[in-house]
Amino acid sequence: MLAGGCASPDRGRVAPPSEAAQAPAYERFDFTSPPASNVVAAEAAAGPYRLGVGDVLSLSIYGEEGSTREAPVDPNGNVAYMLVGTVPAAGRTLDELRADLQKRVSATLNRGIINVVPVRFGSQTYTILGELNYPGTYLLQGRTTVLDAIAKARGIRTGYFRNSTAEMADFQHATLMRGGQLVPLDFDGLLHQGDNRQNVELRNGDIVTIPSSLVRSIYVLGEVNFPRTIGFFSAVSLIQALTEARGLKATSDGRIVVVRGSLSRPEARVVNFNRIIQGKEVDIRLSPGDIVYVPPRRFAFLREIVEAALSAYATTVSSDSAAQLYQNTSGSKGNSQRPLVVP
Repeated sequence: MLAGGCASPDRGRVAPPSEAAQAPAYERFDFTSPPASNVVAAEAAAGPYRLGVGDVLSLSIYGEEGSTREAPVDPNGNVAYMLVGTVPAAGRTLDELRADLQKRVSATLNRGIINVVPVRFGSQTYTILGELNYPGTYLLQGRTTVLDAIAKARGIRTGYFRNSTAEMADFQHATLMRGGQLVPLDFDGLLHQGDNRQNVELRNGDIVTIPSSLVRSIYVLGEVNFPRTIGFFSAVSLIQALTEARGLKATSDGRIVVVRGSLSRPEARVVNFNRIIQGKEVDIRLSPGDIVYVPPRRFAFLREIVEAALSAYATTVSSDSAAQLYQNTSGSKGNSQRPLVVP
């Protein structure tokens, strides 16, 4: 979802180790522009709604009393209706299914007109994780925005801090993943400043993750031998973090990008691993929330690397939050105490 690349072939290109004279200062990126164009493009690509297992339809023949039936899309992807028997439904639009049913009904009733009305969409879901009062996977019923999803999860979790109630959420590092890609949303602007342009409509399979503001971690990702999350205590340097990740893979050329700050306005700095080891560049002291990303050799532009780093971070945080949710909602014997999908 994030737009990559630069207009000029050399502008923003990250020099390989042989070209880097010294580590540059942090460069700032802005992903806060309204994501409407990206969302519209995604919706256009998605096309009309296609039926799936779990959807329920109301089928009837116009003017025929007693012909109304509720027909769920069964596990085989079919619906069953009198006069026509079993008809494939999964993967079809409502119009496509209606046309097929009409053709079959007309073979029996010359003037029979079939009506197909959706009763419940149960095949499409979204997941909202992290610092919510009721995180989980929810049925996507009608138009659902990011704010709708937060409300459905009963709002942001709060705690008692320094004699007052405070939110536990870190909106600057909240993410929306769609189809394995990060959708650039300014959650802080949406929740704290009322920027309704960021309140996008969710789609099937979307994952919203709002991490905790109390977690002090560093994320070492990309072309390292052991990508991991490192707890931050008093002081952690870049070399220490890379050591915890068991070093760089052979697929790296020695470039390391440190991304910090808000995901909507991140700052990134490129350093050279080999030059640090040789004492030609100073080691970097990391801060909580920093993303240490080692890009593969094919990445040339810093913006491209930052986008990949943020996507890797979003995937990691979502996976960790999902694992935590499963642990919290499972009994001691592994029996789930909550439904897998919340209606």
